[in-house]
Amino acid sequence: MISKRVLFWLALVLTPVLLAACSDTSASLGQFHEGRILVLNVVQFDETDELLYSTIDPEDVVRRWRMQPSQPDLELVLMRVKVQNHIAVSAIFEADEQAAVLRDFFENDYRPISINGTIQLDRRGDSEANISVESGRCDDHPRLVVNAGTNVVWSNTGESNTGIQFSSGGASALGDGLVEIAPGASVSNRFDRVGVFSYQCSGGEDEAQNAVVIVEDAASERGKRENNILFLEGPFTLPKGTGVDGWMIFEAPKDTKFRDLRWRAGDSITIRF
Repeated sequence: MISKRVLFWLALVLTPVLLAACSDTSASLGQFHEGRILVLNVVQFDETDELLYSTIDPEDVVRRWRMQPSQPDLELVLMRVKVQNHIAVSAIFEADEQAAVLRDFFENDYRPISINGTIQLDRRGDSEANISVESGRCDDHPRLVVNAGTNVVWSNTGESNTGIQFSSGGASALGDGLVEIAPGASVSNRFDRVGVFSYQCSGGEDEAQNAVVIVEDAASERGKRENNILFLEGPFTLPKGTGVDGWMIFEAPKDTKFRDLRWRAGDSITIRF
């Protein structure tokens, strides 16, 4: 989960170069479609095999993030949407997995991906990566990607004991038992093998949190191309005469052509492409 301190304006890196995900000649793109309360405009579609971006918090701490499809035969589909309120005194909607449905010509449905629930903290290129643990939660961050040879440090920033536990053989320096971390203390492990190493953060009142360290080849590098973007995720309140312009992320088989979008957040609007 991204820290609440993080600003919502994000620097986006897309690799490889983005291609059109649906017919960009559709007359529906760039047009406003009215519902009972909201007005919706699908401005643009893009697709990519890897989504990279950065966030900057009020203390000027820069964090780099990555998102990838869950399977090799899938790709990320980015949909830029403008949502406006011209009628109600105040319109409230939730941009989540239930907010919209993309449908292809075979009537398969695709829903938005939770960005907070999917992203990986990208520390490739760093010799050391630190994960903050508090009250049994690795909130900064439970999904980490590093290069082989990186030393990963878990630091307890809370006021009570917490712990982490790897699967068998996941972290040679930590073993496969519960490793407790006292307040202010830390433990570490150097990851020399490429692979996906699962573990759990525990010690608080909640259930153990699943986490993962993704280790890639030492030559794996981060792309350089960056653009500004606002993700459309979470609750929004639009006073009359205002709107929001942002991107929603979907996952679909490569080269999928979409037939329509069904918007269900705060209104009911269907757009055919």
